[in-house]
Amino acid sequence: MSERKKINAPAELVVGDEPLQNKYRPRHLDDVYGQDAVVKSIRKAVASATPPHSWLFTGPAGTGKTTLARILAGGFNCGPSSIIEVDAASTSGVDAIKELLSSARYHGFGEQPNKAYIIDECHSLSKQAWQALLKPVEEPPAHVYYFFCTTESGKVPDTITSRCASYLLKPVRYDDVMDVLERVADKEGYKTPDRILELCGRACEGSLRRALVMLSMVYEAESEDEASRILETPYENEEVIELCRMLVKGKMSWFDVTDRLRSLGDMNAESIRIVVVHYLNACIMGAKTEQSAARLLDMLAAFTRPINPVDKLAPILLAFGEFVL
Repeated sequence: MSERKKINAPAELVVGDEPLQNKYRPRHLDDVYGQDAVVKSIRKAVASATPPHSWLFTGPAGTGKTTLARILAGGFNCGPSSIIEVDAASTSGVDAIKELLSSARYHGFGEQPNKAYIIDECHSLSKQAWQALLKPVEEPPAHVYYFFCTTESGKVPDTITSRCASYLLKPVRYDDVMDVLERVADKEGYKTPDRILELCGRACEGSLRRALVMLSMVYEAESEDEASRILETPYENEEVIELCRMLVKGKMSWFDVTDRLRSLGDMNAESIRIVVVHYLNACIMGAKTEQSAARLLDMLAAFTRPINPVDKLAPILLAFGEFVL
């Protein structure tokens, strides 16, 4: 195994029982990997006499668009409760946007009076919603900042783009992806062979988020062939990941389970189980107390047995039922 580069990670990177892609999400501009030109330009904009209040981040999934928005929101003196994130894929109508805008006139609480609105997947907004945003984006109140994030820049109206400080994030270079994977593997104490890390680095297509999801799935793989087979699973299905998050947090109802499983359509039960198992593995490796580890191990035990295709979703329903009902 080749000698790995040692990179000191800020203490803020270790934040409890979280999947790797959340645990190692950058908290400061200094921590952002692979977007040097964008970060340099952002620093100049922030340091100017009149920093922008409306920002647009475009680029492939997993390259840091929402992360940069969150970092900037915090830097603009917006407290956690005053950073409002909107998923435009599910909240695209004009009424929802008007309700959001009506709350913008009020300041945040305490010593952090500013507010930030992060609109993810903004390309999904309706034409009427975009029209409602034109004036606020051009002339936002002094205490309000808008951040638009999208993988489809062509669907953002020119009238919005021209009113924002716009940044295109590019796929992260392979060498930068490998730096992050090696750093995280060292930090977590993984003994993952370099060839398997390289497999993640090549397969992630320039997405650091995807690379860390992949690492959490294959860090215990004993061969490159085994890792390749694991990575063939639909590891980044957001509905399954959200189910996992809710399970670990203990904040889900039986209706949450059934609704999300229905939304998965034809995804087979064994693929769902594999995603859940690897998510729980990552959480267990990050457990900070024995009580937390014991709870997560109980969950893992419910999902460890491979599923016979004839059983369909029954084993998945039984496993979730143990912890929900």
